[in-house]
Amino acid sequence: MRYREWYGASAPNVGLKMTAEAVGAGIAQRESRDPNLRYGVLDPACFKEDGGPSIAERINKELIAARLRPFHAADNSRVPHRGSMGGWDQLRSRLVGQDGRPMIYCFSMHADSIRTIPALQHDPARPEDVNTESEDHTADEWRYACMSRPFVRVPVARTSVPDVGYAAYRSAAAGDWKLY
Repeated sequence: MRYREWYGASAPNVGLKMTAEAVGAGIAQRESRDPNLRYGVLDPACFKEDGGPSIAERINKELIAARLRPFHAADNSRVPHRGSMGGWDQLRSRLVGQDGRPMIYCFSMHADSIRTIPALQHDPARPEDVNTESEDHTADEWRYACMSRPFVRVPVARTSVPDVGYAAYRSAAAGDWKLY
């Protein structure tokens, strides 16, 4: 369930230029209200080490110090490749849901998701993906969450019809087909 959002922007698509430690402290402060969170995911790029501790390591240090669960790398597959499922398809599947009930709900406190997700445009070169030049940050976060617990639609149980077979029977009177 997704029920809180901390976007951290000074204007549309303009970040706050915070350090990883400040982001980690901000997350820790917000998550301390709900210590029962089971897991969290970050963009795998945050785990890349370029000559020092990764962004994820620096954020996780703050979470661990606050006795909260650290993040692990998300599956950031955007579109399906060779039989795999794509994150955008996972997000769409949850919005549609099953049995008439969506599997993701958006609350009024998700102001930036409400503002940005409906405005996303398809990538002109890859129609199954979104234009990454757009403000896709909240949508990416939703996509990471969906990919962390992939949804596979439960097949609708069909009632079986006994296979009694049909055979031609020429009625002397009507010339009709008849069930044997």
